[in-house]
Amino acid sequence: MIKIKHIKRIFEGMLMGGANVIPGVSGGTMALITGIYERLIHSINTIPLSAPFFLLKGDYREFGDRIKSVDHNFLIPLIIGILIGTLSLARFMEYLLDTVPAITYSFFFGLILAGLGVIYKYIDEVDIRIVIWGIFGFLFAFFLVGLPKLQTEPNLFIIFICGMAAIISMILPGLSGAFILIFLQQYDFMLNALNDLNIPVIVTFITGGAVGLFTFSKLLEYLLNKYESAIMALLFGLMVGGLRAPGEEVIDINPPLYQFIVPAIIGAVLVIVIEYRYVSPK
Repeated sequence: MIKIKHIKRIFEGMLMGGANVIPGVSGGTMALITGIYERLIHSINTIPLSAPFFLLKGDYREFGDRIKSVDHNFLIPLIIGILIGTLSLARFMEYLLDTVPAITYSFFFGLILAGLGVIYKYIDEVDIRIVIWGIFGFLFAFFLVGLPKLQTEPNLFIIFICGMAAIISMILPGLSGAFILIFLQQYDFMLNALNDLNIPVIVTFITGGAVGLFTFSKLLEYLLNKYESAIMALLFGLMVGGLRAPGEEVIDINPPLYQFIVPAIIGAVLVIVIEYRYVSPK
């Protein structure tokens, strides 16, 4: 039976999935804004990768016990939402970037800028160590965005690597999975693959994503448990530096000022409303 909490979780997943196809916006940022980030990382790490081996051996009791440890009520509706958000927004995003790129990137700029306030709340105290981590994150993202895009021809190995990089970006606020694909010159290719349901490419991408997800999430959870403020400061810096991506796109287009200010305000207000609705005071 579908409950209100499941519908809420699907909506949160749709926000994450939609963010994943937006250059400059991270699914991890949406998870932070909606207050589910730490639970997401922990839930991923409770998935028993050894469970299928017990199923193959016919040890159904052990298989069942392992599966019971998974946070089903959280992960299943969230994954459904992520799939809906990714598939539905992919075609729409292609249309927006072709027809109103300045307004679209300005909206993203406001979205990310307001999201900084969400991350800042996770930083308990500001000292020199925290400042250094923030500056490092800023410089890393700022110069990464400014690097010349790589010239890589699409093939299954490159798509596998793209899947790994994109999924790590998805769970790491401040690093956009879509931007990583743009940097690797695979964004348009993957959008077309999604819209055309190119199964071999999609399966290869998902496989790379699964490998990246299960290897990186454990490290991330450990770091969050041990050094939460420092990691959040790093993510804060990554998001500030990442603003260069939508910012440069708008500057290159050079739209009328209102086409930047109005969409940016709408994006910022949207984040504030979502945070107010979903995030409880820490």
